[in-house]
Amino acid sequence: MNPAIRIAFFNPIMNYAVWSLRRYIRRTSAMVTTGKSIVDIGAGECQYKPFFDKAAYVSTDWCGTLDHHQYSAGIDYICPADNLPFENQSFDFALCTQVLEHVRKPEAVINEISRILKPGGMLFLTVPQSWEEHEQPYDYHRFTKFALRAYAEDYQFEVVEIKPQGGRFLVIGFFLAWSIPTLLRNRFGKIGFLIGVTLFYPLNFLTALLFFLLDFLDNKREFTMNYECIFLKR
Repeated sequence: MNPAIRIAFFNPIMNYAVWSLRRYIRRTSAMVTTGKSIVDIGAGECQYKPFFDKAAYVSTDWCGTLDHHQYSAGIDYICPADNLPFENQSFDFALCTQVLEHVRKPEAVINEISRILKPGGMLFLTVPQSWEEHEQPYDYHRFTKFALRAYAEDYQFEVVEIKPQGGRFLVIGFFLAWSIPTLLRNRFGKIGFLIGVTLFYPLNFLTALLFFLLDFLDNKREFTMNYECIFLKR
């Protein structure tokens, strides 16, 4: 990744969503003790595998999209998320991050995860509420906290946490800050995106910073980037 894009992409001001997701993974990985098993469902490039180096880590992915099929060599089990090749109660933990929007029936995936988790096992789940279409045409859903709570109740989970990832100001600031690079990418490809990030970075950063600082005003956080969840298998 180009250094300018890397600085912008992983900056908590410019891209709070990615920064917060990695913070969430670090926090939840501390719950996975040595010798426990975890399955990463929809693992893609297995970017979170290093966080679980003390556990028995297994990855799955459909590998059916242009974004993910290139990672198939590093995936342990190539399979759909709603039909996992594991026995009942096989794992202590499951990780499913930014995946459910790409499956036609999210409830079927939650049901399948419930099946393969041991009683007392945990599901670490993140989903988007506000995001542009991506991995087209395999992008079907956005989620509310009420849908997530309903999935938990319907499929033998207790909700430990459903945490919004910032509020409306973070959402607005993110999309404003990335609008010019995104529009240039759509028109001119990767070179346009790089130009947009490099040339307009000071303006975009100040825009994102302003809305980042305003976000404390939104105490309800009903309009958020993503939800970060922890579910406990009953």
